[in-house]
Amino acid sequence: MKKPQYTDPTFKQLFAEIDPEIANTFTVEQLEAIKKGLASRPRTGHSLDIRVSVPIPGIRFYLVLLAGSERRSKVRLRSEKGLYPFWTPANILFVIGFLIILSICSYTIFSFALSSLTPTSSSYYPTSIPWIENKSECEHTGRIWNDGKCWDREHSPNF
Repeated sequence: MKKPQYTDPTFKQLFAEIDPEIANTFTVEQLEAIKKGLASRPRTGHSLDIRVSVPIPGIRFYLVLLAGSERRSKVRLRSEKGLYPFWTPANILFVIGFLIILSICSYTIFSFALSSLTPTSSSYYPTSIPWIENKSECEHTGRIWNDGKCWDREHSPNF
């Protein structure tokens, strides 16, 4: 008897992981029951589902971020806690790196926002120009020579 062909990717993936000697013993009715069981599982998406391949030369790397309402049972949560511990060396390094990047970005954004909110002064204050050392050069640049120094009356503190 010829086995029916299945196109469901979840079923194909599950079936590919079964030893071929065992997979060949399934009856058509058993295969249909497995397919029906897989189809009856709720396939609701996550509220947040980001899957990205990160292009790092020489390294095959991907990042997945999923979030949504918790629908797993307490038994499953306990079993997965042992299978996928949070505090591993790689996770700790990732969290530290993420917090450092977040801190730097936050500092940059807040300092830029504060500097744009701070009014700039339109007042000018006289100041001496230390690199001009003689009267003729000072007056040639449109400044005033006084007390042996070249003074610029239109110097802005925001310069």
